[in-house]
Amino acid sequence: MNRTFLVFLLLGAVSLPTSVQAQQADLDELKDQLALQQEAIDRLNAQIAELEQKQADLVTQEDLEDESAAQQDEVNALRENVFSRVNINGYVNSRFFADQSEQPTSFQQHHLGLLFSKQLGRFRVFTEVELANVPHHPELVSPEGESGHAEGGEEGGASEGGEEPHAEAGGDISREGSVAVENAWIEYNHARYLNVRVGKQLSPQYWWQNHYPNLILSTEIPIFLRELFPPELTGVLVHGIVARPAGESELGLGYKLYVANNQGEASQTDLQDQKAWGGRLELHLPASGRLRVFNVAGDIYRGAAALVEGSTEIFDNDVWGFESQLQVDRFLLNAEYARGHWLGLSRFGYYVQPAVRLQDQWVAFYRLEGLESQRVQRAERRHLAGVNFRPVPEIALKFEFYRSFALERDFIRSHEGRESFNGVATAAAFFF
Repeated sequence: MNRTFLVFLLLGAVSLPTSVQAQQADLDELKDQLALQQEAIDRLNAQIAELEQKQADLVTQEDLEDESAAQQDEVNALRENVFSRVNINGYVNSRFFADQSEQPTSFQQHHLGLLFSKQLGRFRVFTEVELANVPHHPELVSPEGESGHAEGGEEGGASEGGEEPHAEAGGDISREGSVAVENAWIEYNHARYLNVRVGKQLSPQYWWQNHYPNLILSTEIPIFLRELFPPELTGVLVHGIVARPAGESELGLGYKLYVANNQGEASQTDLQDQKAWGGRLELHLPASGRLRVFNVAGDIYRGAAALVEGSTEIFDNDVWGFESQLQVDRFLLNAEYARGHWLGLSRFGYYVQPAVRLQDQWVAFYRLEGLESQRVQRAERRHLAGVNFRPVPEIALKFEFYRSFALERDFIRSHEGRESFNGVATAAAFFF
């Protein structure tokens, strides 16, 4: 019995590891099968999630397309509403002058300008109507109908168009004011390099194009402006610009070519068949980093002008000039020079105007300028310094002091033309 029990015990000891090993193998196989099944389930879940995501994307895309179409309809309706209306802007300019000339100290509600524009496809219409007071210095009319030393002030007195109220009134300063059409033109925009403008427009020089009282820093305009290039043109202007990228900016070359009525005549008529013509070439250099603006330009004008306002006798009037604008950080510089010949008489004028932006709202400026003209018997050099404060971009408050030096020239015959004087000017301009 004991021997039999011992045999069974030995057989059990031998077979036990084999059974455990078999069971472990079975467990490992089951685990492998479960892992494979789990991987299959994970793959199925991933495929299901991918299908669900695709289905969700399709729904979202449809929604986006519907929303985009609705927004485009709103934009088209808004564009049609905007383009069907005339855009109206304008400016108001009030001034005060006091100097040592014979004219009295005065306040002026100098300018009320209304700007109308409308875009119709490639066509644009622009009109500027200016209601202006009499200049603070109605210039003394000489026997030849020309003026003395006093200047008409900002934007050249009552009218940018060159029609001086005092000349029309024969020196009578009792007039309340005048109405002038500064711009009235239609333009076809073919491309950036080709545009055609027909009608009455300001001359292409920098100051005339930026003459608005809320844009220019000073209250007074440079003293030579009206004596050289005509303030306005009535005719056809072709203009454009070609440009190529240059770093973060571009290098541009612009041009302006025009044929117009001669200077000093009414905008609707001319006194001779031969028209005035002129051109302008502008180079816009690349600006990046601290350099923000660097432009240079040259102008030429060939036309005729009447001997005096309203005269039927006209003579050749040729003018050429150049200008530049520079801005580096807070420093700004504008400069213009022009020289002309009329009746064999030479005349020239210039200004150099540096400025510094003290703060975002404050700009301090200085201007050296001059004019020598036998045509109007005037030779003057002026120093002007002032500040321009803009509490908001649409409002400009200005104050300046100037000293005018009369130059000794043989062609100056009037007593006023040989006197130097000081003056102050201030203005408040609002653009709306």
